[in-house]
Amino acid sequence: MKKHKFVIADYKRCIGCATCMAACFKSAYERGKLSRARLSVLREATGVMPTQCRQCDDGPCANVCPTGALRFNDNCIELHEEICIGCKMCTIACPYGAISSSAELMPSVNYAVEPKYYLEVESQSGAKNIAVKCDMCFGRENGPACVDVCPTSALVMIDPEEGKHKLGKRIDYDAANKFATKILNGQGA
Repeated sequence: MKKHKFVIADYKRCIGCATCMAACFKSAYERGKLSRARLSVLREATGVMPTQCRQCDDGPCANVCPTGALRFNDNCIELHEEICIGCKMCTIACPYGAISSSAELMPSVNYAVEPKYYLEVESQSGAKNIAVKCDMCFGRENGPACVDVCPTSALVMIDPEEGKHKLGKRIDYDAANKFATKILNGQGA
């Protein structure tokens, strides 16, 4: 089975500036996708760290998708927003909590409502829920925008097939996964 490339963060370098989120949002918009960041910056008392899809080789999210909106391609698990029904099965299946759901307002619906009757967009009639997941900026020539813009090089592209990231250093995959657990368990950096 081909192993997918993915982006991972070095929590020791992350300063929590959210430049990665802004670049992700912009890249999604430019590629005609739902304009939402596909990663988030986790802020805990013990530190900050960007979190996003790890492009699992076995793709639990793609395996549970009833419409085939999540599909395996050569480099990642790609989301086809146009056929996503917003069932949220992928959000449940994701072992990293890296898939969220967001609503897109349908252009044919009039949303001029009284402010006192305003509902969250996900609850409005005519809103379509869509999964939001990193697709490695699929189709973008330079790869993931978040990696390009990170001012501290905290985000790196991992290619498991080569056992290297873009800077050419060998990666210890067990150690790379321990840093997330360390932050989440409150042990600090």
